[in-house]
Amino acid sequence: MKLTKRTIIYMTGIALLTTSIVACHRGTPEERGERMVQKVAEELELTETQQARLSEVKDEFLDTRKTMRSNREQTKTDIQAMLKQATLDRSKANSIVNQYIETIHSRSPVIIDAIGNFYDSLDDDQRAELTEFIEDKMNSHHSRYF
Repeated sequence: MKLTKRTIIYMTGIALLTTSIVACHRGTPEERGERMVQKVAEELELTETQQARLSEVKDEFLDTRKTMRSNREQTKTDIQAMLKQATLDRSKANSIVNQYIETIHSRSPVIIDAIGNFYDSLDDDQRAELTEFIEDKMNSHHSRYF
């Protein structure tokens, strides 16, 4: 079978496109959270109990994310409507912001408890390794977290 130059170019293009799509797909938030749990569990050599506590932290963050995003479409619609008005509806804008602040305010104690339970379950070596990792991230020039 004789392949033409055009066929080879098309096949190469499809292969590159497929590779790009697969390489750039980072997965759902749940998948990313599970990868994070596995990576931390391996790096810190966590016990089953510690891994369960870390999973609780992941679950609390995911639940909070879901809550924060639940009214996203309505919020977008409200903001777009406000931007089309001659004057900004300050009370509506404050109401939108206050909804997010209330969610953060109500969920933060639960998240902090989950983080505290995980952190308290670590031994001294694990705690030192985790602290070093967090400090490195905080001091990183390209860090998007702190």
